Amino acid sequence: MRRLPPNKRDTAKTLLADTPENCSALFLFNLDTSVVIVDNEHTPKFLAITYPDTSPALYFLYGQSDQLIMVKRFLKQLKLPADLVVPHTLFPAINRYWAIRFAIPVLLLSAPEEGWTPKASQDFRVRLLKPDDAEILKKAFSSEDWLWDFFSTPQQLLSKGQAVAAFIEGAIACVSTTLAFTEKYCELGVATRPEYQGRGLALECARTLSKIQFEQFGRLPCWRTHTGNIGSWKVAQRLGLKEIQTNEEFIFLSNYEHVGSYAGVAP
Repeated sequence: MRRLPPNKRDTAKTLLADTPENCSALFLFNLDTSVVIVDNEHTPKFLAITYPDTSPALYFLYGQSDQLIMVKRFLKQLKLPADLVVPHTLFPAINRYWAIRFAIPVLLLSAPEEGWTPKASQDFRVRLLKPDDAEILKKAFSSEDWLWDFFSTPQQLLSKGQAVAAFIEGAIACVSTTLAFTEKYCELGVATRPEYQGRGLALECARTLSKIQFEQFGRLPCWRTHTGNIGSWKVAQRLGLKEIQTNEEFIFLSNYEHVGSYAGVAP
């Protein structure tokens, strides 16, 4: 197995089309700070992508069901708690060589390429956050650091990505962030403080952020969640996103038990 530096990833990138289901993986792949591992630099058939700052470590794996030796070698390295996002075809091999303690199908949604247009929010409490807002964002959602996981810090998120928040009495009540983005897509996440849930703020924040991303960069919004997270699924639906129909389903796996229903896989 070989770890690829940023200047030697062109061939491996052919395994990652710019599609909604690959948005997070492709975003990480393009970062100089990410870790990209392949079985062969020139003719890769197995690909693993991770970002050092996520905890527990999160890996996106790509490969064929016959890559048993590569899968076994890779999994042997994972001594600590880790999360994997894998195509369903790899599940039998991983289940054979890894002690899976948690597994759930990933539900992917995206705006249709034709006919989707962003709607403007009419909520005056919603606005785009600026880099100077990093500290208040961190304070409001200190336990929801998945909102900026791939950017490492709120400061980096607001400098290199975007976030939109709803304010009530001067405090952030809800926020939507770009979890990841590519040339064509932006994966959105949303979180609402418990005392403000049920007011429709999540939809207004996500609606505003998707409009900004579409108008400034031409990106379509996409969404990653699971069937147990009804609130997340409803926001995505009301945003006009549709479940992605692909030949390959993805599964979120962990080698440790999760506490709580969201399991860290969803906005």
